[in-house]
Amino acid sequence: MESSAPAAQVAVTERQVGDHLVQLLSELLELERHLIDREVPLSAYGIDSMTSTWLSGELGRRCGVEIDRAVLLDRPSVAEVAEDVVAALNRTRPGANPGPKVSKETDAPADQPS
Repeated sequence: MESSAPAAQVAVTERQVGDHLVQLLSELLELERHLIDREVPLSAYGIDSMTSTWLSGELGRRCGVEIDRAVLLDRPSVAEVAEDVVAALNRTRPGANPGPKVSKETDAPADQPS
């Protein structure tokens, strides 16, 4: 997601945001990435208010949008956090048009076969 263009102008997918969050969790928890399930509640990994503050700051920095730590506490899984972050990014892009819904599995538009 990091590029020379301002982050708010770069289209970001839920898959990319989820990948970044999984990487951060992997580093924080000292677990291999494949051991982190995107559908398991973050609380199952011991994420609490203190760790959510760090995670939201790091994820926000990587994605170019401010993320309230409550998102990590209120939205229980990596997949749900990614949805919220992409929605926030779409709201902050100048002249943003949300466009077609992105399929979580393939990042292809949901109305087109993958």
